[in-house]
Amino acid sequence: MKKKAYLALLAVTLLAVISIHIQWNTDENGTLMVIDNKPVDFLGAINNQWNRATRTCSAVTRLSTKDEKYQIAQSLIRNYSPPNSQAAVIAGAWAMESWTLVEVEFQDLLPSVVLIQTKDNQTHIVPNAVWSGFTQPWAAAPFIRKYLEQQVPQMPVALTRCFDPQSRSFN
Repeated sequence: MKKKAYLALLAVTLLAVISIHIQWNTDENGTLMVIDNKPVDFLGAINNQWNRATRTCSAVTRLSTKDEKYQIAQSLIRNYSPPNSQAAVIAGAWAMESWTLVEVEFQDLLPSVVLIQTKDNQTHIVPNAVWSGFTQPWAAAPFIRKYLEQQVPQMPVALTRCFDPQSRSFN
């Protein structure tokens, strides 16, 4: 056989093996790559890498337990739906302008990402911008970012772009 014939045979064999093991499934949440019946959020992983490479986080502050915004956020979250919310543990908090984004875990509730806004000297949880639950099999960060950006388009995009899940629940 000639070299070109071997290359053509190799290409056909490679495509046949890939088509046996890899499929794409699409539903209302997006598209997943399925490798031997195991869903993988390949597009989410690509989105996450692109986000890390292109984002600018200089205007976003990572809050610590000593920051006033952190303490206000913790108080708001713990009082949001007592008694279960009173055991809230903040895994990460980011702030930009009048906005604070908080990743939180609970003992008896699902993990959440909560958006908080200060407006007219009043700080409140934005009710339609609370993500609660797991994201599997989807990659957590792109999935939650997209949800929050759709819910509150006036929020600074840099705030969600600089959100990287810290808790075990989302990693």
